Amino acid sequence: MIAPHPNTETEIHVSPNGVSVIICAHNSAGRIRSTIERVARCRAEFPVEIILVDNGSTDDTAVLAAQCWSATGNDCFTFSVVREPLAGLAFARRAGVRAASGDTIVFCDDDNWLREDYLLHAKRIMADPSVGAAGGCATPTNPERLPAWFYTFSWGFAVGVPFEAIERIPEPPNTECAVEALWGAGLVVRRDAIALLYTLPNFPALTGRKNAALLSGEDLEISACLACAGYKLIFSHALRFQHDLAPERFELAYAKRLFANFGAGFRMLGYYHKIIDAADRPARVAMIGLARIVKHVLVWKLNRDSLLSLLAALRLSSLLTADQRRIYDTVRRIRSRAQPPSRANTESAAMERLPRAAKRRPAMISPPRVDRENSDFLSY
Repeated sequence: MIAPHPNTETEIHVSPNGVSVIICAHNSAGRIRSTIERVARCRAEFPVEIILVDNGSTDDTAVLAAQCWSATGNDCFTFSVVREPLAGLAFARRAGVRAASGDTIVFCDDDNWLREDYLLHAKRIMADPSVGAAGGCATPTNPERLPAWFYTFSWGFAVGVPFEAIERIPEPPNTECAVEALWGAGLVVRRDAIALLYTLPNFPALTGRKNAALLSGEDLEISACLACAGYKLIFSHALRFQHDLAPERFELAYAKRLFANFGAGFRMLGYYHKIIDAADRPARVAMIGLARIVKHVLVWKLNRDSLLSLLAALRLSSLLTADQRRIYDTVRRIRSRAQPPSRANTESAAMERLPRAAKRRPAMISPPRVDRENSDFLSY
């Protein structure tokens, strides 16, 4: 068992074979009750702990959450509060992981209403040691209030399914398939893998939501790093939850601000893709990178990003930009610790053990249209 995090207000006693549900909250007093009540209704045949991470709230989120949990009468799960003063969803998740005891982590946003069988399916899927993370389907709690434009851009609100092509969605009797990226909402992840990522000095590169700032991409960064380490990412129709979107999120001005901030996240994930490709196929990527540089010179579009593939393939990290060097270092450290998975030792795997790196590249979830010649994405 991992010792309780020093910021944990209630000592945790959960088996390493259990599930840790991490709810990250910032000024969530107005919406946390329904989320807590749904989690309390979840069924489980294994130990479960609920960890609420209070990410610098200025309201009574933590107190109200504890009261709501007591009111549920659920004495089968444990409940605790962790305080993380450093603003940012990625930092809140990191604090939750460090406090967690279960071998399976479920990231439940403060507006996610998990279906009663969510934890059962999460545990079943993660029994496969080759799976690093899993995610599923989200539907809105208030569909009657959705504006017409929402249906086109629902992926930006983590509603629907994480596919950019309908032909890839599994059909019955198949309910699960491998994907290349997953949303952070409702994300199920292997604790030893995500805990290792949080020990890396340059991870995360993206902070996620930060107070009122609509930053994003930290979930796609987790997907990229787990794929880099060789883990499978699984979509499952069985993992279902409702997303209780606040009314102000249906305002067009809010949506435009949200989508305007996606660019930085996609840009950083583009760096991951190119650097991982360079590590897997250095000769091929070096030739492609050189051709890209020549082309960008001819069309007067040469910039520092034009050089990334070639420099990464040649391992000239000192010539990369600061952001690119951080990601280069993260990929290098993940690959250096990679080991093949073993079903026999999955339950007791040490934090530094990861499966052998697979030679594949993660892709974005429903990315916006981008200029191929100037883009940091190889797959779009």
